[in-house]
Amino acid sequence: MPGRGLRRLPGRLSMLRARWAALPEGLRATLLYAGATGWTKGIGLLLLPLITGLLPAAEFGRLELLSAAAEIAAVLAGAGLVDTLYRFASLPGAEGRLGAARVTGLAIVVTLIGLVGAVAAAPLGARLPLPALPVEVTLLGISVALEAAIGVPLAWLRMQNRAGAYAFVVILRGTLHTVLLGLLLWQGFGIAGMLGAGAAASLLAALVLLAGQARDTGIRMQPAAWRPLLAYGVPLIGSGLASFALGTADRWFLAGSVPAEALGHYALASKLALAMAFLMQPFELWWYPRRLGVWAGADGPLHSARLAGTGAAVTLLAAAVATLAGPVLIRLATPVAYHAAATMVPFVVVALVLQSFGSLFNIGAYIGRTGRLPFLVNSLAGAVAVSAYALLIPRFGVPGAIAATVLAQGVRLVVFAILSQRRARADYPHGPIALLALAAGAAAAIPQLLPPVPAALAAAPAFLVLGLLAIRLDLLPAPRLPRRVAA
Repeated sequence: MPGRGLRRLPGRLSMLRARWAALPEGLRATLLYAGATGWTKGIGLLLLPLITGLLPAAEFGRLELLSAAAEIAAVLAGAGLVDTLYRFASLPGAEGRLGAARVTGLAIVVTLIGLVGAVAAAPLGARLPLPALPVEVTLLGISVALEAAIGVPLAWLRMQNRAGAYAFVVILRGTLHTVLLGLLLWQGFGIAGMLGAGAAASLLAALVLLAGQARDTGIRMQPAAWRPLLAYGVPLIGSGLASFALGTADRWFLAGSVPAEALGHYALASKLALAMAFLMQPFELWWYPRRLGVWAGADGPLHSARLAGTGAAVTLLAAAVATLAGPVLIRLATPVAYHAAATMVPFVVVALVLQSFGSLFNIGAYIGRTGRLPFLVNSLAGAVAVSAYALLIPRFGVPGAIAATVLAQGVRLVVFAILSQRRARADYPHGPIALLALAAGAAAAIPQLLPPVPAALAAAPAFLVLGLLAIRLDLLPAPRLPRRVAA
């Protein structure tokens, strides 16, 4: 009976709330982070056929070059403020709130400077290897400038275990961005419409977050208190710029060495490979704000090593999803002109795995008063990347860019691991991680050897086997099934 079902609804909702409240706090936060990330990236993927159908591969390549330019600006606009917040707002009580208020005030100043810079930089688009219109540069610059005002309040929400509020803002921003992007692209606004959608969504998110931050901690404009914040954060800008060299700087070398269509293929492969990063986000959002506290706590090295092993397993399982699903999605959901991107996906994923491992096993580099050691390591890896780009890209094109990135990320991982162990020794589960990595690499061959439909059917069993292997290797905890109570 419909009426009886409606009468039972409040009771069922209460039962669900009780079960939700009974879950461990970390699991609740991870589920909320996963839900927010899955929603925003899932609805974004729904637009992939529209984007690839309306944008030629050459335009997709031009958009990728603009995004690469934006990454440099984003590093400068962020000013290392999120990591600075972790460092200076982690103290309990009023002292931590004061630190957060000061970092937020600095973030607003950086944002205002960035907005002025976005307008001033508009004419520079004509000087790019693939020229951009002034309006495109300005709209992209607005989104970039707002990242500091968005990133700091979001990081504060994670530090306070307010995963629900974090998820709400992320879903709001992602949904608005996707809806506006689809509408503007459908109306023929092209790249400018896509960038305008991002700027509008970022502006709304920044206003919502700053209003909440003002209520929670206040906002302090105290230039006299910014010196230690900048002393910690500014070296991290250098780390970020070095990370740019490890990430999207290759687009600048490629723009002068390969056709725009090839750059578009590489851009599509990179975007689908980034599904791995999206799947890792729930764990990273939970773990990175806490890892220094865990290390400083009781049995810190033991717990840190265990959780780093868990993070490595999550990384490899996320990589498996990207390598199993990405090539299939390219061949089934995009025009034939984009299908060359499918073979690039697993190799791009290798670079992302090495990047993630470098961040998981570098806790010793962040135990200190300044960000000098991460800056030096990232700078070394960035120099290796740029040198390899200059050497390999003119001769080998996109494969040379991928090989150079893998080499540089490998150098970064090895150097971070060695130096971190000297400062903060921990017994990481290297053997089990290596075995799981070999299995994930074997699974990545499935969509490269099989047609799209059989590969899609084989993906779920392959992922299940990898998950069971991660549990068997004690990298992931075995799921606990509820026990049936005897009558």
